[in-house]
Amino acid sequence: MESNRKKDPKLTEFLRRIIQDSGFTYESIAEMLDVSTRTVGYYCNGERKPGQKTLLRLIRIANVNVKDIPF
Repeated sequence: MESNRKKDPKLTEFLRRIIQDSGFTYESIAEMLDVSTRTVGYYCNGERKPGQKTLLRLIRIANVNVKDIPF
């Protein structure tokens, strides 16, 4: 069944990259964000978008510099 949600390839690639570069596992990121590991996987494959608060927390956890945010 296809989802009606629009995928944002730029956001998806950004999330994948910052999680990979952070050195944390999906499991540890999920624990820090208080979401399931499956949810982190959905973020990284474009099936879901994190809410604003979750995205900001993820950016802080991954220690991303503001100038590196592509949107």
